Formats: sequence, C-alpha cells, structure tokens
Amino acid sequence: MSAAESLNPDASLWDYMSVHLRKERQRRNLSQSDVAQIIGADKARVANYEAGRLRLTDHHADALDQAWGTMYAVLRRFAVKVGIEENWAKKLGDFEQKSLSVKIYSTGLIPVPFQTESYAREMLNHVRVVRDVEASLRKRMARTELLLSQLDRMSLWVLIDERALDPPISDELKREQLEALLALCERASVRVIPDGEWHAGQAGTFEMITTPSGEQVAYMWAQLGGKLVHEASEVQNLALRYDRMGAVALTEEATRQLIRKKLESLQ
Repeated sequence: MSAAESLNPDASLWDYMSVHLRKERQRRNLSQSDVAQIIGADKARVANYEAGRLRLTDHHADALDQAWGTMYAVLRRFAVKVGIEENWAKKLGDFEQKSLSVKIYSTGLIPVPFQTESYAREMLNHVRVVRDVEASLRKRMARTELLLSQLDRMSLWVLIDERALDPPISDELKREQLEALLALCERASVRVIPDGEWHAGQAGTFEMITTPSGEQVAYMWAQLGGKLVHEASEVQNLALRYDRMGAVALTEEATRQLIRKKLESLQ
C-alpha cells in the first residue's frame, strides 16, 4: 500500500484534502503530470500532496478551484486556522530523509544528531518528560543515524548555544559529548552562539529543511510536541531568524577552538 493509499481522511483536514485530490484526479482520468500542469508545478509535488508529505499551498489550491470548481482554498484556510499538526514526528522523519539540507537550532541543548547516547539518556532521565526512556532513546538514536548517514549528499547546519557546551552531567560524559561534537564539526557546519548574545532562537527550538524538489518546510518544537510549518510567509520568517542568529554566532573555526578549550579544562 502506497503512502497516499494509507492516508485516513478522518485523521485531519490536510489528510482529507490529500485523499480528495487523488480521488478527484482519478475521477477525471488525469495523471499526476496532468495535475502538475494545471497548478504549474512538477509531478513530484503532486505526488507529495497526495501522499500528505506536503500541504497544498494557497496558490495551488486556487488553481485547482479555478480548473475544477472545487473548494480546496476554503478547506485549506480552515485547516490552517485549526493549526493542529497530527503525527508530526513521522512527518519530520519523512522530510529529513533524502533532504538536500537541514538547519537546526536547539535551545540550550546539544541537538540531534550530535547527541551521544550517554548524553541523551542522562538528559531524558533527568527531565522526566517521557515514560519509556529507552524507547525514546532508540527513536532519538535512529534519527541521529538517519541524518548522519546522509552527510555525503546532504548539508547539515547547526547553531548551538554556548551554555549547551556545559551540560549538568559528569565530566566523563561531558568529555565524551564534546569529543563527539568536535569530530562531527568536520562533517557539518557547527557554530556556537556566545553567551550574552540576544537572539531570535530564545523563543524556542526549530529546524529548516530543504526537500529534493527545493521546497522549504520548517518544524517548531513545543512542550507537548511539534508543529509542521508549510506557510511560505512563516517559513521565510524562520529562515530570516536563523540567518540573524548566524550573524551573532562564532565562525566554524572559532567554534572548534572553543570546544577544544572546554575539553582541555576537563583534563
């Protein structure tokens, strides 16, 4: 069963629109390429719409309504207002897989995929926000493996708060984490935001993803889950925030020097 066929239209308005789009296309005996011509996009985007991996944009909803006399634009506006993202973790993994680039900022923490297993376990045990620490740890490490396995074809950019380099853990675990982070600096862009700098990331953790088709999506983390961001204006806002945060961050070389200095202090 394909991703599109497995969607449940009762799960959310977004899934309903994906299912309806596929059925409407089939009812009209059209191919995905035919629909792509109607909305001025490529076949891959139509396939992603039908599979629920991408949300229908307002421009494409209007184009379909004009061509077919449907009401996708109305449904879309209502779905945006509802604003509840179902199964966000699965969709995050779907987007991260085969992505062209990933940009991550994690408030006050070493972010995945740079966390060692020991660091992640220590953090999960102390913050007590999950019931099954080991199950959560396995998911975290699987996501780490997914991202790191793609570094030969994917660009990974990470901004880290300086205070994240001094976590409240033993010197042994801290040394292990900093050594792992330093090693990964050779494979990805890692930059530290110095303590004392005000920046937009203090509003919370977020991530920017560029898909193989060039589409940009974003995720924002919250206390009880996450939110997928498809709205172009919101994605652009987050991209601007990330750039502004990068403007106050140390260079990659200065970041490596800072990590080495902290490692030396643990000797």
